[in-house]
Amino acid sequence: MVDHPELFEDVTAALARAGIDAGPGPSLLRIGHRPPGVAVGWSPGEGPDGPPSRGAREAVSGAAAVVLRECGYLVAETAGGELLVTPAAAPVAVPAEPETVPEQWWG
Repeated sequence: MVDHPELFEDVTAALARAGIDAGPGPSLLRIGHRPPGVAVGWSPGEGPDGPPSRGAREAVSGAAAVVLRECGYLVAETAGGELLVTPAAAPVAVPAEPETVPEQWWG
């Protein structure tokens, strides 16, 4: 398995700053390593208040996707319903326009 420790930590921190609990404890939202990046998904089972409804899962997953996209990550939904988070390609640096040289007229 490919490990992305910095991406994992950055995704966890971004979600925590947004108030989305994905850490250990009663939260059923989990973050895990996947070969192309980091996956954000749901643990099977029930939380302290019972199983979250489908609507609640979709709302939290959607909010997490928005937060991560705003942080500059590429986010795609997998067939299993997880969010696959990968770092965006480094922005392409556009070189500054070369200084134009005035035309010279020789007469």
